[in-house]
Formats: sequence, C-alpha cells, structure tokens
Amino acid sequence: MKDIVIIGAGGFGKEVAQLIKDINKDKKTWNLLGYIDETVEKHGSLINETPVLGSFDWFEKSSRSKVWAVCALGNPRDKYKLIQKTSAYPINYATIIHPDAKINKYSDLGFGCIICCNSFISVNTKIGNHVCINPGCGIGHDTIIEDYTSLYWNVTLSGNVFIHEGCEIGSKAIVIQKKTVGKWSIIGAGAVIIRDLPEYCTAVGVPGRTIKISEP
Repeated sequence: MKDIVIIGAGGFGKEVAQLIKDINKDKKTWNLLGYIDETVEKHGSLINETPVLGSFDWFEKSSRSKVWAVCALGNPRDKYKLIQKTSAYPINYATIIHPDAKINKYSDLGFGCIICCNSFISVNTKIGNHVCINPGCGIGHDTIIEDYTSLYWNVTLSGNVFIHEGCEIGSKAIVIQKKTVGKWSIIGAGAVIIRDLPEYCTAVGVPGRTIKISEP
C-alpha cells in the first residue's frame, strides 16, 4: 500500500479519512499515516483514531521515501493558498476516488482531486488539479472544471459547462448546458445558473443572479 497523509484536520479532513477507509475496504490501496495541520493544539491528538502528525515540516523530517498527500480544504481560496505554501516541501499529491463514484473512462482527471461517493462524471469531461467533488454530484459530457474548484453536495453541471479556476459551487446548485462560470466565483446553494457568470462574482437564486463582484 502507498503511504498517504491528509492536509487539513477539520471537518472535510475527517470525511476524506473515511473516504480513504472506504477505498481500502474495496481494495487495499492506501496506508493512512495521519493528518498534517498547522494548528499546534491538534498536534499529537487522535481524530477518529487517526493521528495529527504535525505541521508541514513533518515532510522534511519523515524518513519515508515517498509519501502521498491530499488537501482536504473545501474553500478554494484557502486551498490555493495552502497548496502554494506547500510547494517548498517534497509532496506528491494523489487523486482519491470513492469506489461508488462513476467515472467514464474517456474523462480526464488531474492530480490532488477528491471524488466522493455517488458522484457521476460523464464522457469527455476534463477535471483539473485539486478539485473537490462532494457526494452526489453529476457532471455532464464535455464539461471542464479547472484547478482548485470545489463542488459541494449534489451539484449538477450539465453538458459543455466550463467552470474556471477556483470556483465554489454550493450544494444542489445547477448550471445548465453550455454556460461558463468565471474564475474564483461563488454560486450559492440551490441556485440555478442559466446565463454565463463573470469572474469573481457571487450568484444566488432561481434563476441565478449576480449579487456581488469581489476584488481579485
């Protein structure tokens, strides 16, 4: 089995730990060593029987020849900042896929992705790096999702959708076919997006409307 650590010992980190355990029930794949977290108070503690190993300098101190990692932060901006911070360390990012997820063989997934249970990824989709796809999401044919994006529970993206870098899409949101969402945008839970969205926007409602444009 391959050694792996989870970066982030918060709520999503606990879910990712369970995902790894589910993978191992289906096929022995990962040796979960523990969490990496910058919160000093958590160091040395156990979270659901999984230890918090320490901060990022653990990678330099470890005697293991190769350790894989996955970043368990849902917020795309926080995830981006943390991953940029880890660039100085010898980290190999893994993509982990729940055995109940359905991923078409003609889809393309990057590294560092988290694909949770009961998600469906259709033909000729392209998923970037460090993308989180939570349980129950559906991604239609020819859709593109760029790096650092997070889809929360039960998001639906129809065919030929383009989600640019760093987007955060709330639970049960829907983006209809052939629409584009600009980079670092936020879509509120339950919104239905029927028009293209600009960069750095926040959109909510049915139909979805832009209520805010943020600074880059």
